[in-house]
Amino acid sequence: METTRTWYNGTVSNNAEWAGNDFNTEHEEGARIAIRGVLNDRWSATLSYDYQRQSARGAWDQDPNYGPRKVSRFGPEALGTETKVGQFHLDGDVGIADLVFASTYWSLPTRRWDEYSQYMENFAPSYTPYFKNGAAGCSGSTCNAPPPGTQQGFTCVSDPAYGGTPFTGCGVPLQYYEYHTNPERWSNELRFNSKTGGRWHWVGGVYWEKTRDKNSGSTYYMPNQQVNGAAWYYENTYYMTPLGSSSLPPGVWYGYNERSDYLQTTEFANINFDVTKKLNIEAGVSHFHSDFKYTFAYGQFAYAPPTPSVNEGSSSKVDARAGINYHLTEDAMLYAVFSQGFRDGGANGGLVNMCYANGVPATYKPDTLNNYELGWKSVWLDHHLVWNGATYLMNWKDLQTIIYDANLCAPSSFYANVGLARIYGGETNVDYRINENWSVQGAASYTDSHLISSTYPTFQGNVGERLPFVAYFNYSFNVRYDHTLGANFRWYGQFDLAHKGDMWDDLHVEGSNGFPRMLQPAYSLMNLRFGFNPAAGNWRVEVYCTNLADKNAIVYTNTGNFDLRYTTNEPRVIGLRLAYRFGKDTVGEE
Repeated sequence: METTRTWYNGTVSNNAEWAGNDFNTEHEEGARIAIRGVLNDRWSATLSYDYQRQSARGAWDQDPNYGPRKVSRFGPEALGTETKVGQFHLDGDVGIADLVFASTYWSLPTRRWDEYSQYMENFAPSYTPYFKNGAAGCSGSTCNAPPPGTQQGFTCVSDPAYGGTPFTGCGVPLQYYEYHTNPERWSNELRFNSKTGGRWHWVGGVYWEKTRDKNSGSTYYMPNQQVNGAAWYYENTYYMTPLGSSSLPPGVWYGYNERSDYLQTTEFANINFDVTKKLNIEAGVSHFHSDFKYTFAYGQFAYAPPTPSVNEGSSSKVDARAGINYHLTEDAMLYAVFSQGFRDGGANGGLVNMCYANGVPATYKPDTLNNYELGWKSVWLDHHLVWNGATYLMNWKDLQTIIYDANLCAPSSFYANVGLARIYGGETNVDYRINENWSVQGAASYTDSHLISSTYPTFQGNVGERLPFVAYFNYSFNVRYDHTLGANFRWYGQFDLAHKGDMWDDLHVEGSNGFPRMLQPAYSLMNLRFGFNPAAGNWRVEVYCTNLADKNAIVYTNTGNFDLRYTTNEPRVIGLRLAYRFGKDTVGEE
């Protein structure tokens, strides 16, 4: 929406250049081609290529100050991506086992633009000597409790941080950034599966994956920066760079450029054994190894010299799996499983030396999840009713999380291993075919997830808190009616509802970037559709209504740009869908 903003340095700006109705628009286009060759009755191969291009303008956010589905932006907001996926798949019979070989190439160049002006307005750290301009009560290199507008003096000739001189010669402290990545990934997997039949069942194989991004980075623009101003002179003096100079192109405030190289390999095996016709046991193991290297050609503010850096490391991990299942009857089975999983570690590259000196880790290690699960699978009422469920306990060790702490490393965030989390809960689902016309499906889950201990020095106050973006309760269900019209046609109607419980947006009790953490409210979304198609045919007509109650649900809360942004769901949409499938298969249900 169109509005104005009065800045701390006395300037006023409006966003008429970017404001308007239907601010968020999106366009997608793509294609897919595949060819399959049957070499003989034992070998076949498939080659495919997928391409999709997406371009979007605007933001799918909501500003809490302006009401439902309204935002104010004082800079460009846009996103563009290209997805390219090439795949080769080979299936064959090698006698004692079935062979599967899969090779994939994947590329996803991305470029986006986002406004960052709130960073200029809200960022107010109490550390020095960085960004002391705009503060009152400065003496030498010490400033006490800077107010909002800490960086706005960089667009002014004079600044009250230096000798009490008021802001003069100021421009609008607009800031926005461009972010781009160009990742490419190559992967190969070779897997052998045992033949069907017998009491032994096994699978084993190897996996190799290489990911490379030769050119990713970001450029932060401040068009009205005043390189001959007092604030700029202060930073030039501190960094011993020529007065009134900029080490980046005109109008650029900060930038970095990075190359990343990541290689992982995995060997895995899993064995099942039928002890009896009813009892089965299994055991599995996988070994993972990775090598990574992050090279920063530069990462710098315009008044500072370049700070190239290289961060590299490696990790190895062995995971195990064990399970047992028992068939009480032909229609009911109980099982118990222990399994391990992990996320690989990484590096906090491209930060200023002050961050590492204050204790920010150059690298962080993998975190590990140990999962214990008990469950059942069953069918009832002459296979009209399916009822499955499980309970689980997960111990999450060396939990990785992103941290923003201005006293350690501003204005950048970093990753660290903070401690142990525990998750337990249960889930169940029901699929009931009442008769030839009516069917009902439902699912529900309860999840309790908390940080129970921490080894990170500044994270002790967060122990006991619920993990972010995890609701206690979720449930969903749908009711469907199918009815034939004569011998050749049928129509159907379906109503579905999905409920998401409330959840925190941050693990930190105090929140991030100067904002308290937010408890996102629970929401329920409903959809309705009616369709008509031949009983055996290739076309379908469907009328649908998504978000039937036009609910404005907050699905994500973000303070990463130093303002509060709610990402909301799509408003109610009423539409008509026409579908036709070429070939012998009939149009399937969604």
